[in-house]
Amino acid sequence: MAFLTILGTAVATAIAAQGALWVKEKWVAGAEGRFSALYAALFFEEYASACSHRLGEYSEYISSSGHAGVAHGALPELPDFPTEIDWRRVGIRRTEDAFAYRVKHAAASAKIAYLYDFDPPDGGDHELVMQLIGRGLDALALGAKIRKSGRLKAKQDPDSEYTVERHLTDQRMHGEDIRQKYLASQAASHAALVAGAAPRGVDVTI
Repeated sequence: MAFLTILGTAVATAIAAQGALWVKEKWVAGAEGRFSALYAALFFEEYASACSHRLGEYSEYISSSGHAGVAHGALPELPDFPTEIDWRRVGIRRTEDAFAYRVKHAAASAKIAYLYDFDPPDGGDHELVMQLIGRGLDALALGAKIRKSGRLKAKQDPDSEYTVERHLTDQRMHGEDIRQKYLASQAASHAALVAGAAPRGVDVTI
């Protein structure tokens, strides 16, 4: 009977020790996963800030006719991912999103370069602005998804009145407004041209 008691105690102790080890390993794995998610989220949030900063400099250059700001002609360089990120802990879906972002960035950069080369003098200007906005907002969205998947707090902005997201969103709305006005102007010019070319007495409907 004593033997069985001792054996039972030994088994229970072994199970408890193994359970404690499993819990510890699980906790460590979870903590490492959250750190990897944090590094990944910060990477994309910092890149969004770089896009916003470059957009501000370039917009100032255009609005001042070259007297201020910086005449950028490309997206900010997308750095290598931090070595601290263990992508297996980040998860397959967010990992796929992260590397897909890099592919899209390369395609956008190639398109901007092509337009500057083959549609001079300013064929790439509009595309650069749109891609700075689009790549920046996409980076913020991906960072938010990674934070959510890693059970992290949402991104904290030091100044709620001026955020990267707000700047990029406002610039997108401003760019869309300019585009719509341009299209309306083109349509009006086309209508006037057609009306002027039409014979008198003929009703021309566009």
